[in-house]
Amino acid sequence: MKNLIKFLLFVVLVSGGISALYDYRLKTGGLNFLAVASEKYSLATSPSIDPKDVAGLENLNRERRALVSAIIPSVVSIKTSKKAPVRRQYQLDPSDFFNRNPRQNRNPNEEAMVQNSLGSGVVVTSEGHIITNNHVVDQVDEIEVQLSDGRTKKAKLIGADALADLAVLKIDEPGLKPLKFGDSDAVQAGDFVVAIGNPFGF
Repeated sequence: MKNLIKFLLFVVLVSGGISALYDYRLKTGGLNFLAVASEKYSLATSPSIDPKDVAGLENLNRERRALVSAIIPSVVSIKTSKKAPVRRQYQLDPSDFFNRNPRQNRNPNEEAMVQNSLGSGVVVTSEGHIITNNHVVDQVDEIEVQLSDGRTKKAKLIGADALADLAVLKIDEPGLKPLKFGDSDAVQAGDFVVAIGNPFGF
């Protein structure tokens, strides 16, 4: 037992000494040994691969850039909102003790929370028809479409197919650039495809 007490006393004394030394070095500016040394580095000045060796890849990138640039004006961002009921924390409202019909004067919005969602769509007609996924606009209260140039318009739901997960919206806005449909009969397994979306409105 005495040995244990001596050991604990020794630990306390050593810890106190280290703490006092650290405090002294900190006040006198003697902690330079804690400073992080500056790192030296060199960046590569030439590419690891000669562009001439991957000319086919560069041509493919060039074609994809042209494709994306042509399609982007037809891609839209879709923002939806709906009111979702909020479960009350208490079943018994204290106002029930004082009002005869407390729910008559209660604002229904106080028990609802607005939920916002984002999605993408594509303009397919110059009249303003837009194709999107059904799950993006299913059971929502408001639909807002943002065009590639930043214009925003309220949209209405024209039709939907839950099984195919497709929906058609409509906006009234001039100067739209519809996307031309491709030939599905010409598509084969193994073909490259480009998926483009803009759910965040960038």
